[in-house]
Amino acid sequence: MSPRIEGAPVRVRLHETVTRLLALQVVRAEGRGEQVSFPNETDLCHELGVSRTVLRESMKVLADKAMVEMRPRTGTRARPRSEWRLLDPDILGWQAEVSPDVRFLRDLSEVRLAIEPTAAGFAAIRATPAEVEGIERCLRRREALVASTHEPIVDTELEFHAAVVAASHNPLLVQLSATIREPLRIGLLATRSSAVNIALALKAQRDVLQALRRRNPVSAKQAAEKAVGLAMIAIEEQIEAEASGKPRKRG
Repeated sequence: MSPRIEGAPVRVRLHETVTRLLALQVVRAEGRGEQVSFPNETDLCHELGVSRTVLRESMKVLADKAMVEMRPRTGTRARPRSEWRLLDPDILGWQAEVSPDVRFLRDLSEVRLAIEPTAAGFAAIRATPAEVEGIERCLRRREALVASTHEPIVDTELEFHAAVVAASHNPLLVQLSATIREPLRIGLLATRSSAVNIALALKAQRDVLQALRRRNPVSAKQAAEKAVGLAMIAIEEQIEAEASGKPRKRG
């Protein structure tokens, strides 16, 4: 079960710490194809070293996010992942905190595919000259990192795509993109692309910028689809390599 909580900072709300511990337990078990059934309240309070009030607050948070169900006589147990509020920022963060599994990476990539090409198409019509210049600066920073380590490349790519989405002037797309950004970052950091894939992705970003300059929404959407598609290919290659037990080749 979850470790006993000791020495939590005074200003940290204890139930938030408890909520995270319980949530991570649910996420990890779900990733193994298991379903958590929690001990009775008295035993769980003892294991965590917290009061019933704190435990109940935490369980209520998880219940509100549809991660657990609480029944008076049968106790508290985890609900299937398909029933979770999957766009909840906390749930996204907890899933990303646990080593991202195949479904999580695929799901995030498919959400990107729904957001970024559409946003790029709108940005080609709506972006201001200043926004296009800002997107170009993002691309220049990305180009300067060709020989850099993986993490800065991921960060600059996300910065580029966030700038394109912002230029769509669609607040819903902007919020959806922001919601998945940190979990997506963690997922991309766990995914290594080949040198060829990285070069193609950079070219796709250049094509996005060129389409924005030409005010061509069709080309902008197609280029953004290619950029996201290349990230999805890298994920599938990693999944295949892990399934075969063979290390992935670089370059």
